[in-house]
Amino acid sequence: MSLDREVYQALESVVGKENISDDPAICEADRVVLGRGKEFLRPAWVVLPGSTKDVQQIISICNKYKVPFIPFSTFMCVGCSPIHPNTVAMDLKRMDRLEIDEKNMYAICEPGVTLAALQIEAMKRGLWFMVTACGGQASVVASNCSFGMGPASYRHGPPYRRSMAIEWVLPDGEVLNLGTHSLGPDYFWGEGPGPDLRGLLRGLLGPFGGLGVVTKMAVKLQPWVCEPVIPSGISPNTTQLLPASRMNWYTMRLPTWERGIDAMYEIAHNELGAMLTNAPAIFVAVNRARGKGAGFFWESWKELGETMDRNEHWIRVLLVGFTSAKQLAYEEKVLEDIAADFDTTVRAARVPRDESFLICADTICANFVTEHFTSVELCHDSLDCCLKVSPSTVELVKNCPAAFDDYGYYGWLYMQELGHIGYYERLTFSNLEGEQELTELARKCTQRDIEMGCPTSWQDPNVLGPHWLNYDEMLRDVLKVYDPNRISNPPRPFDIGLT
Repeated sequence: MSLDREVYQALESVVGKENISDDPAICEADRVVLGRGKEFLRPAWVVLPGSTKDVQQIISICNKYKVPFIPFSTFMCVGCSPIHPNTVAMDLKRMDRLEIDEKNMYAICEPGVTLAALQIEAMKRGLWFMVTACGGQASVVASNCSFGMGPASYRHGPPYRRSMAIEWVLPDGEVLNLGTHSLGPDYFWGEGPGPDLRGLLRGLLGPFGGLGVVTKMAVKLQPWVCEPVIPSGISPNTTQLLPASRMNWYTMRLPTWERGIDAMYEIAHNELGAMLTNAPAIFVAVNRARGKGAGFFWESWKELGETMDRNEHWIRVLLVGFTSAKQLAYEEKVLEDIAADFDTTVRAARVPRDESFLICADTICANFVTEHFTSVELCHDSLDCCLKVSPSTVELVKNCPAAFDDYGYYGWLYMQELGHIGYYERLTFSNLEGEQELTELARKCTQRDIEMGCPTSWQDPNVLGPHWLNYDEMLRDVLKVYDPNRISNPPRPFDIGLT
């Protein structure tokens, strides 16, 4: 019997014949051709486990036959695609159990639970969760294991703050329970009294399936306003109407980026709002073109390029009266006072509504601008540090072939943890033939960040480790113990040449 057939039969014995396939057409659906200059390979087998026990058995088979596996659920990230032949694609979407503890305000999610599904169920119970910027279609577990940031991190905190107790199948097939779940069925606390290894599980951005499979995760929920949000419109022009007595968006315009960032610090110092972000011109143009097609975008973008002030900084803040309508009125007055101190005014939205942050249903709209885009710069530090690197990033981008003139916009800024952490992202758009140039541009941005002493992310530990306490060496030691066969999405959590 061939190795392929032997592996197939072993996997089929775990999940049943209806939950496994080696059909080229089905396997091709779990492959993408994007990112980092590599053409990802088609997986040899797609298998759909239905439980933690199934995951353990699949990993045991992969270890026995020395074949790699890649865990994924909603397939948002290209890191889910194989770069090695004979790879098992472990599709976790059947594992979609969701349990919400209303009293203690947390949810226990399996990998197949999406952010939008959790948000909807939480709001029915007077609670809410932070939907990440990648979109509501992403997995709760995956987004909190890898990346997981977004504007609502301003009030909810980064993902390593929101994750609580965890069930984690290691690359050797053993189950490791973190936090209170290690002592019993409760998931309410991640710090203890059991082991807390969440820093190893994800660090800043996570291992992208390079350290086993998280099969259950508890995440923190927060109180929501009592009034519901109301769906409105007809596709593609749909939105959510926010309760006007408790929520609204407010915009401030500052003459320079420096003044804008100072204003953001002041807003955060007063702990106003649920989200605090800038509004890059590219996002404004994409929003205007929503439901009207790419042609309208190009017209709108040209108009913006001819009229916008390159130095102007737009701030958007979502104020929420979580406790009462009086809280909203109070925060609005404080925001107006801050605007007056900065010699500007506040403009409230005529109709309180949202498509982009509570559910993140319109995230995919950014894709129609060009064939390809990438974040060449991701910085997590203070907003002052973000401002420090952004002008240099603009200059570096000028030397990269772009699909269109981006008018030298700085990028996207928002705050996390009520202003204690800043986030800067510089999206750069190109056509597919410019992929190599984008990869080289990202490398240059990283090297520049290291030289300037600004924390960067989304990079190979081989590159950053020597500058960050040699954590790459520690990570190798961990892999030697828990993944000696290197079967968990190799070369993740490294991107290159790990043996």
